[in-house]
Amino acid sequence: MKLKFSTADARIVDCPDNSKQIARRIPHRAGLSLLEVLLSVAILGGAMVIVGQLMNLGYRSAIEARLRTDAAIHCDTKMAEVAAGVLSLSEVSGDPIAEDPNWVFSVTVQPGDQNGLLVVTVTVKQSNTTSNNPVSMSIVRLMPDPDYDPSEDK
Repeated sequence: MKLKFSTADARIVDCPDNSKQIARRIPHRAGLSLLEVLLSVAILGGAMVIVGQLMNLGYRSAIEARLRTDAAIHCDTKMAEVAAGVLSLSEVSGDPIAEDPNWVFSVTVQPGDQNGLLVVTVTVKQSNTTSNNPVSMSIVRLMPDPDYDPSEDK
C-alpha cells in the first residue's frame, strides 16, 4: 500500500551528511473537533449546575442563620425582662413579641430542686411561617422565688 502525498505536502531538507531528503509536512489542525467542543460544553454546563446549587445552599443557610440569630436575641430579651421584673413570673403561652409580630414567646415556671429557686424557661418560635422547619429557641435559667421566706424552713 502506497501512501500518496502531493508535492505541496513535501519539502526538501538538508541532512547532517550533506544529502538531501524529502520530508513530509505534518498538516496543522486549524481548530477543535466537534467532540472536543461538546465535551467542553458538557463540563462547563455541569460546573454551572454545581455552582448554582452551592449558591442556593449558601442563600438558604444565610437565611437560617439570620433567623436563629433573631430567635436568640428575642429569647434573651424576654428572659432579661423576666429577670428584671418587667414580665411577671407566671405562665405565658403563645404571646406575640411586640417588637416583631412574626415571633411568639412562652414562659414556663417550675419549682427548682432547692427551696427558694424557680426554673424559668423562655421559648421563642416563629409564627405564621410557611417553612416546614420553623425556628425556635429556649433558654432555661434558675431564679430566686420572690415568695420564698427562708425563716419558714426552720
